[in-house]
Amino acid sequence: MTKQGSFKRAARERARATGQRYTQARADLETASRQEFVHSRPFEQAKLKAHLEEHFGIGITSILPIDDDPATRPRDSWPGHYPSTLIVKHVDGQQWIARVFSSSADRVSRVRDDAEILQFLAAHDFPAERIAHDDPVTVLDGKGILVTTFIDGGRPSAGSPAVWYELADLLGRLHTLPAAGGAVARDGGAEETDGGFHVGRPKQDLAAAMSFLVSVEDDVNAAAREKFDWLRDQVENADDAEGLPEAFTHSNYHPWAAVGEPGDLAIVGWAGSGRGPRLPALAWLLRTAAEGSGSANVDAVMHGYREHVRLSDEELDRLPSILNMRALWLGCLEFRMAINDGRSPTMDEGWMRSGSPEYAERLAAQATASLQNRPR
Repeated sequence: MTKQGSFKRAARERARATGQRYTQARADLETASRQEFVHSRPFEQAKLKAHLEEHFGIGITSILPIDDDPATRPRDSWPGHYPSTLIVKHVDGQQWIARVFSSSADRVSRVRDDAEILQFLAAHDFPAERIAHDDPVTVLDGKGILVTTFIDGGRPSAGSPAVWYELADLLGRLHTLPAAGGAVARDGGAEETDGGFHVGRPKQDLAAAMSFLVSVEDDVNAAAREKFDWLRDQVENADDAEGLPEAFTHSNYHPWAAVGEPGDLAIVGWAGSGRGPRLPALAWLLRTAAEGSGSANVDAVMHGYREHVRLSDEELDRLPSILNMRALWLGCLEFRMAINDGRSPTMDEGWMRSGSPEYAERLAAQATASLQNRPR
């Protein structure tokens, strides 16, 4: 069968599984195929379904990436965004999430650590996804798979300061959980979407950012050279957050890590979690809060977090440099994507722009001032 024929068959199968019209299923499949990390954790869906049925003794009516079906696609997400996070629908009506860690960099031991961390969170009654089986990690072709229970409600709308307050309150609770050994003590806090090649403490995000740039350096034309050089300088001189107060922390903490109804949110996506500097998680929450109706959301974040944690003077001093840490990771990823697509990135687009350092200074000043105006 030709490549085009295989694509059409995949689109028909997608349409049957999701209930979409063929044209929409095909459009979604084309969108998914263009995503940056869609092939970073490859697996065969039919083989995975058979394995889960045999290993857990369940019957599965469908198993699809969470973005494939519009009924389960998270708010503001898109096809191909979470290709290795699948909805597993049982014949008895249950729904699980299966996370597949199948890149060459993924370690089964770390997936088992993820399950141990979820058990730790459950033991401390922290609102998070829960394991779906007493032995929730299985191995297929040497690659780990973790199953958790599906949480209804989807992502909360990020338009309400109350949601930002709740998220910050939960982050403060997370950062005050007691220290523990085992998986809870592992290095954590770095983004893990690149197939597990840069995991550990937040400084690994800077290593990943540099790798994104280096991978396309030879293809950068004269028009994109200014942005490339500027981004490289930003990465080389970035604050890695080392030496700041530490806690058990989440690796990508913002509204996309939350599901459920406002007032009863749960946090998901714990693969990159572990012990590391606590400020990067708060900084990323602040940075995303400021993207919306800035002032009220930033105040809500600082007030919610302050319910549990008082930032040190050094954390407040270094907040401006940490606020752009994850944005820099994204900015370098955006640059790589643009070069690979044949585009020339400019200085005034994307997450990192020419004025980003000054923007971070202003945002840090606002966040610090909100602590002094905390409601009684």
